[in-house]
Formats: sequence, structure tokens, C-alpha cells
Amino acid sequence: MSMTVETPLAPYPATYPEVEGRPTLLEEAKKLEPMLRAAEDVIENERRVPDEITDALYDNGIYRAFLPRELGGLEVHPLEWLDAVEEISRVNGSVGWLCMLHSGQTFLKQEVMEKLLAEDRWIMASNVGRAGGKAVRVPGGYRISGRWSFTSGSPEANWLSGRSILYDENDEPVMNDRDGLPWFVVGLWPAKDATLIDTWDGHGLRGTGSGDFEVKDIFVPREMVNEAGIWKRPYDRALYRYWFNVMAHGAHALGLAKAAIEEFTELVHVSARHGSYRQAKLGKEQMHQIALGKADTMVRAARSYLWELVAEAYDDAVEQWPVNYDLRVRLQAALLHSVHVSREAIDLIFQQTGAPAVFRGRRIERIHRDILTAANHALMAEAAFDRVGQYLMSKDLPTGPEIEIGGIGFIPGPHPQHERVMPSEEWLKQFSGRQASQAAPASQAG
Repeated sequence: MSMTVETPLAPYPATYPEVEGRPTLLEEAKKLEPMLRAAEDVIENERRVPDEITDALYDNGIYRAFLPRELGGLEVHPLEWLDAVEEISRVNGSVGWLCMLHSGQTFLKQEVMEKLLAEDRWIMASNVGRAGGKAVRVPGGYRISGRWSFTSGSPEANWLSGRSILYDENDEPVMNDRDGLPWFVVGLWPAKDATLIDTWDGHGLRGTGSGDFEVKDIFVPREMVNEAGIWKRPYDRALYRYWFNVMAHGAHALGLAKAAIEEFTELVHVSARHGSYRQAKLGKEQMHQIALGKADTMVRAARSYLWELVAEAYDDAVEQWPVNYDLRVRLQAALLHSVHVSREAIDLIFQQTGAPAVFRGRRIERIHRDILTAANHALMAEAAFDRVGQYLMSKDLPTGPEIEIGGIGFIPGPHPQHERVMPSEEWLKQFSGRQASQAAPASQAG
């Protein structure tokens, strides 16, 4: 049975904040609050999201926000989607995290996706940050083995994806001469072909299903492999010309911070238990008022800056690829800032709440655990600010700008420094002389 959702072709460029012919994703997100609240114990204690929530998020479009318009997706303005991720995260951090990951994005070509959507809906989970697999080119595709951890959303996904290092016929990793990194490919396969390993019993975000999955020497057709790693996609429009999906780390954290501020404000007006001096004073101490004022201002300012730059980047992406490099650097900084400011704001609130914040099952306790876990994501490490500093120090030099591109948490490429480096003759000869079945894929843009 076809799972393609019949919708009119989404307009391009996408509009924001107004949309035509449908409710906004924020409006749809708000409708789900009673369902999410009712499922909170299941999400936390059983470490899963109920199927009815997954169904609702797919049907209302939040899980199809990045699905291309020709495939029945909404292909929204990124800020419309970020509004919804922020709202869902305000209600439940685990579900908000999954909204960030199950966005409908795909690197598969239209004709391939149409075949898949004729059979089932498109909910994909992946770990492309870690090269946990080994890929070997064979006629018609690749044989891939590997194990990937921290694959949030894998329990409900019907497709799984992982990044692998490409190996040649001598069982040696293929290197990309342009950036000196291994040659990465990203394969995609049915979830039934993988083994899920329940390793996720995290401090926070307990309902995200962020466990491991493993595949052993499976054949993956070439049409199901992104041979350019994580850099290129076949839909050359604004939403896919930048890592707008990664911006949801900020929306998620800001939603949690909003929830903490709301919870503290509500607790202030709860009658104190008999004999509880500290609870009776909650909200009346100057330090409580200062903390709330600071937290609210910090969160609003971080949100305004991130939203402003996302809007600017989308407008730039409508006109060109790649997005302006200076803007990409500032966006990375704004994203990191929004996550860590949210963590600081929640910690301020947590400290001032006192005893009501420490008991398992209290909303403020869950919010605190969720933000500590979210802010520890490798992409959001504060150490990634070093790239921003490197750019600022080198951008005005004759040889600049130049930043470290190894590891993760870096500014999305391509980088100006690569424009000054041409592949060596040895590298070109190495690949041009191979048989078609063994040659390296088309050039990766890093």
C-alpha cells in the first residue's frame, strides 16, 4: 500500500511565518501537548515513544518537514520547523530530539524515493557523525559491515543509515587527497537488515532509543549509497544547501529552557507544605528573582540571534550554494551559544528551585537531565568554538581563512582553504587508472 501523503506541491521558496493551505507546524505541535504529557511516564520509564505519537508526527508533517516537495514533503522554511521542534521540546525533550532527527531528509534520488514511498512511509535513523562502518566497492554497489552507536530514533525507524570508510581492493582505506581525510560513503538499508542493540539507558533523553545497530557484510545497491559522504544531495534547493537540520540542536535546547522557566514560575505559586520554610520563600528571595530574570533574558537573546541568522542563511541559500562562509561560521557560533546558554539558564533555575527539583518524576528534574545530555552531544561541544576563533584570527590574512576541519563540530564545507589545494597528479592517476567497479566515487566536496 502506498504511504505517499497526497499534498499539493509545496511552494518554493518556502514562506515564513505565514503558510498557505495548511496549519503551520507550530500549530500542529501545540495540538500534541496533551498526548505527550499523557505519555511521559512511558517515555521515561520504558525508554520508548508510543507508536501513536510517531504516527501523529508523521501525519501532521513534522516528520516530513525536510522531505522534498516532489515527494509529497513540505520542504518548509527552516524557521517554521525550528518553531515546532522548540515547542515539542518544551513539552518533552525526548520527543523533541526525535523531531530533530526524523525530519524526512534524504540523499536518495527522486525515482528511488518514489519506489520506497510506494511501499511504506519514510522514517530514517542514522549516525553519520561516526564512521563506524567499512565499505568495499563491488559490482552494482557496496558490501558494508559496521556498528554505529547513539542512533537516536532507531526503534521506530524503517530505514537505517551509517557512515563508512571506503576501502580499496587491497583492503586499504581510500584517502581523499584534497583534505587528507578518509573517503567516506553513507549507505542506507532497511531496518530489518540490521540488528538493534539496546545500549541506551541514558541520564537524560531517555525515550530517544539512542542505542547501537549493526550490519554484517550486507549488500547495499549503489542507488542507496551517497558516494559523496554527507556533503551532497540531489535536491538542489535552499533547504538542502546548508545543514539547517543541525540548527534544531538549538531549538531543542531553547525549548527545554522555556520549559524550565515555565516550571519555576508555576512552582512559585504553589502553596508550601506545612513547615517547609524554603518552599514558602520560593520566588520571594531576591536571588530567585534575579535568576529568573537572567535566565529568561539569556534564552530570548540566544533565540533571537539564532533565528536571525537562520533566516539570513535561508535567503542566501535561495540564491546560491554554498552559503556565504562568514555566515556559516557565525551560524555555528550562534548554534553552540544557544545550546550552552540554555544549559546555563536551566542550571540557574534548577539551583534556585531547591528540593522540588531533585525528585525523580518532577518535570524540572527531567528537564535538567535532558539538557545535560543534549549539551554533551559531540557536535555541540564547547570545544567547537575553536573553529570560530581560528576563522576570526585568520580571515583577514593573505593566506586565510583557514580552520581545522578534522573531527566533528566543524564549520560545514566547502572551505576556502580547499580552493587553494588541487589534487595531486599521483592522486588523479591513482583513481583514473582503476577499473570502473573499483574506482573512487565522484568527488566529495568537503
